[in-house]
Amino acid sequence: KAIQKGDTKSVLKWINANPREDRANATISGSIVPALLLASYHGDLTVMVILLQLGANVDGRATFGTTAMSGAFKGKGDINEKVRLLLS
Repeated sequence: KAIQKGDTKSVLKWINANPREDRANATISGSIVPALLLASYHGDLTVMVILLQLGANVDGRATFGTTAMSGAFKGKGDINEKVRLLLS
């Protein structure tokens, strides 16, 4: 929910809560939706940068096949900025 709300502070707290877990590639909301896809869909560039720096899988897919790239086109925010981040 923190990603959906744009609450970067809570996202960072969650990421740092357990350094042994791969939080950059974690799935969200009790289903298989990668955190990067959620951040991309909601247009949260800051969280996208953080997740990518931590090694988030750009090609990670939700159970329904959606990737962070497709979320960039369907979601909120600046498509060009989101795509640029995902391709960098």
